[in-house]
Amino acid sequence: MEINKKLFEEFKNSKSKLLAVVKYWNKEETEEFIWKLTLEEKNILSWFWENRIESFFEKKLDREETHFIGNIQSKQIKHIVNFCDTVHSIDNLKHIKKLEETCEKQNTWIKFFLQINIDEKKESGIKEEAIPNFLELIDKCDNISLIWFSAIGSEEFTKEEKREEFKYLKKLRAKYLPHWLISAGTSRDYKIALEEEIDIIRVWKDLVL
Repeated sequence: MEINKKLFEEFKNSKSKLLAVVKYWNKEETEEFIWKLTLEEKNILSWFWENRIESFFEKKLDREETHFIGNIQSKQIKHIVNFCDTVHSIDNLKHIKKLEETCEKQNTWIKFFLQINIDEKKESGIKEEAIPNFLELIDKCDNISLIWFSAIGSEEFTKEEKREEFKYLKKLRAKYLPHWLISAGTSRDYKIALEEEIDIIRVWKDLVL
């Protein structure tokens, strides 16, 4: 395994943080990746994306360095709270309530992003008109902290279409909470996300050579 120095250099020269997607690697591969990172490369990371509960038990990553992205089931929430510092994919009021209740019981906290629907072909994510309802509920919670918006956009896109998706997320941020973060982009469009100064960009296949 060889770290992709060029990729990390691109992030070093940007305003974005890299979220390393390690969900496709086993425990040994994940440990090797962490071991090979220099201190400078670690400073570029917003750390690790996982979405399988089994991986939490197997890999035992540092909670403060672990982010959850993926479809959430209510029965998973207690494990997500145990193993993750941040959740990128909240689009359900019931899940917000469950996160709050679980954190209160466990005397802990968790950060999260609201997942916005920017692709009408997908069912996941919330529409803009629903944002105030989510913010109203979140304002009543003491054990969870909203970081702001995340989104997984269209799978088929032109560069301009992807750029418009990122601009739409920035427009929503400016409208509601101007100083908070956006989590978006993938290995397929990270260069556009860097140009648009997306705060946290998820990358997996280009992490290593």
